[in-house]
Amino acid sequence: MRILHVTESLGAGGKERQIVELLRGLFPHRDIESFVAITDEEDWRYDVDREHAQVIQLFRRGRKDLSIFKSLYDLIHNLKIDIVHSWSSMCAVYAAPVTKLSGTAFVNGFVRDAPHMTLWNKSYFRGKLTIPFSDIVVANSRAGLAAYDIPKRKGLCIYNGFNPERIANLTDQAELRGKLEIVTPHIVGMIANFTPKKDYAIFVEMACRICRVRDDVTFVAVGSGKMLSEVRDRVPPELSPHIKFLGRQEDVESITNLFTVGVLVTNTRLHGEGISNAITECMALGKPVVATNDGGTPELVLEGRTGFLVPSHDAEALTDRVLKLLNDRRLASEFGMEGRRRIETAFSLDTMTNAYLRLYRELANGRGTTSNAGVEVRHDETWTRTVDRNAK
Repeated sequence: MRILHVTESLGAGGKERQIVELLRGLFPHRDIESFVAITDEEDWRYDVDREHAQVIQLFRRGRKDLSIFKSLYDLIHNLKIDIVHSWSSMCAVYAAPVTKLSGTAFVNGFVRDAPHMTLWNKSYFRGKLTIPFSDIVVANSRAGLAAYDIPKRKGLCIYNGFNPERIANLTDQAELRGKLEIVTPHIVGMIANFTPKKDYAIFVEMACRICRVRDDVTFVAVGSGKMLSEVRDRVPPELSPHIKFLGRQEDVESITNLFTVGVLVTNTRLHGEGISNAITECMALGKPVVATNDGGTPELVLEGRTGFLVPSHDAEALTDRVLKLLNDRRLASEFGMEGRRRIETAFSLDTMTNAYLRLYRELANGRGTTSNAGVEVRHDETWTRTVDRNAK
């Protein structure tokens, strides 16, 4: 079975990481041969082992270059591809007509968030446009399926899988604290780019409130983006030693390992999370989490078991929940241990890989009939679906 993954890039990002991890997970299965088509010209960051997949660059002269459709068609024909799996709304636009013409099975993986949007949003519109051409639309959260109103007979949720190798060789905590000049016993951190989708303003407001009542906590923000300077200017000079902006960092897992509490607050007026890789990393490292109660986050963070969920744009609630975990170390430890167990089971790399394997094999074998299309079976917190190639 030959599978072609189509994506803009293999650069830095949670989606790109999932592609690479999936390719590694599929490699031991000898009935699978993987290929990756890259549509944007770049030096990709994640190394794909040549044994895991062949990476092919589809060159474009510009965003309106329609020759990419022919290039993709030729690639599918020449490589005798059985299944095309696209990973973004734009790549789905390329793949939808081409797979229809070539008779190739089409897995549409554009649902990576759970937005509060309308058709006026380009990404939302492109994704919705390609649904009728898809054999299966895969989302990484059930909230994502609901947000895009994916028909039940086509929607499938496969949670992100976390590779424990990423936290196997962490930088020594004392060494890293010295490098970052952090001396307080407690660290509260948020890892996200500084874009309008993330509510760093509320994070900073929470940090300022806590800094005014406690001097044993340092708050760190890890990420870059156009709003970094604007957010940093919100911090009063007298509190700046305890609220640090670290910019983009390579050793994110080691920094996360320093956290006493991990935080992710989202601007729900603009964005709905799918399954956040930042939260997943916190939980895999045994850290309690406080996050916005929206999108796919409640599927990952279990309220009162692995962390706390707070209303969006509510600095008071966020402050209260973070303080509760700082004040109750036993509770924080219990949340952290339960979170780690959750990642090791429901969000493991094996669970994700096995779910995709079942999907690919069902599509390739043409199993399923109109009578059983849309049947859902619960398996290890991941939804699998009987696939009917004829029920479109």
